[in-house]
Amino acid sequence: MNNKHRGAWFIVASAAGFATLGILIKSAFAGGANISTVLAGRFLLAGLFLFGILRARGINCSLDRRTALQLILMGAVGYGGMSGLYANAIHYLPASLTGMLLYTYPALVTILALIVGDERFNAPKGIALVVCSVGLVLVLGASFEGAQLAGVLSVLGAAVIYSCYIIIGNRILKNIDPMVTSLWVCTAAGLAFFCYGAAKGELILDVSLRGWLSIVGIAVFPTLFGVMGFFAGLRLIGATNASIISMLEPLITVLLSVILLGERITPLQGFGGAVLLFGGLILQLWGHEARHETVTEV
Repeated sequence: MNNKHRGAWFIVASAAGFATLGILIKSAFAGGANISTVLAGRFLLAGLFLFGILRARGINCSLDRRTALQLILMGAVGYGGMSGLYANAIHYLPASLTGMLLYTYPALVTILALIVGDERFNAPKGIALVVCSVGLVLVLGASFEGAQLAGVLSVLGAAVIYSCYIIIGNRILKNIDPMVTSLWVCTAAGLAFFCYGAAKGELILDVSLRGWLSIVGIAVFPTLFGVMGFFAGLRLIGATNASIISMLEPLITVLLSVILLGERITPLQGFGGAVLLFGGLILQLWGHEARHETVTEV
């Protein structure tokens, strides 16, 4: 197997890891955990795993004060805020719908990049944004059983925050080892949720075995394996190819949701999701002249 094929399989494995996030969060909730407990456990465990891996590889994890502060803010406010809204959406929406709606972020990143001057408008981007808008209308216009406005607003808010996270990250993190960045971001997010949960009295230790196993699974599969698989593949096939293959994530989420959770989607819902992903694919193919993928995904 050559490097390109190996890289592609790494990205597929990464997408599969990320795709388990919504399902495992639902499982953790069913086991008695809440958002603060789930996300504090997720990020602190992932941070410990990443620290161990980096130390074993002899990589220096220290950063200058300014960069460290930037990463702490990105983790606690940016990635933490996005993760909190995503987890909140899981309370209200099927995992399949949540996964599809989160993938409005490529279009949002392009809009923000145009606004701040990181990119220039062209015809393919205009077409892609129209296609994404049509896909979003189709997805939201379809009737999802159990879908609630609070969940839709939460996941769209998560997509907006993640888009800002990408734009800011691409400006300040270009010369930092992505695994080191992930360590700082995960640790900052974990400590933020731990402190918030402790202050509000929301940390729950009386969680069932299913709940704890789900939290560990979240730290391992969508966080640790997802990040490591993505960067392993990224080095072999490049950012654009990795980003395109990563778009398998919402499709795998839908498949796992149907198999494991018994969720069902109608042909119209599936078509809307496909249209939304096609718009994202156009942006991945023509929307990268001034940016690269950032250090941590969902």
